Amino acid sequence: MTAHLRERMRRRHITEEDVLATLRRPLEEKHDFENNSYKLYGHTGDGRKIYVAVKDTTWGTQDPVIKTVVEVS
Repeated sequence: MTAHLRERMRRRHITEEDVLATLRRPLEEKHDFENNSYKLYGHTGDGRKIYVAVKDTTWGTQDPVIKTVVEVS
């Protein structure tokens, strides 16, 4: 994760553990062909719904490239 992404997550109170849990066991997975990514949905420790977007060519590998993390309203 980049420093910029970590700062955005910190401001939104989304932890690295929330992101890693979503990567390990996504509740839902959607291929976003337009953005060449997969959106993986999960929850934060306090129950908020988030998605983690990973580069589609790296999803399913040992080291997926995280593009962004967003809280879903």
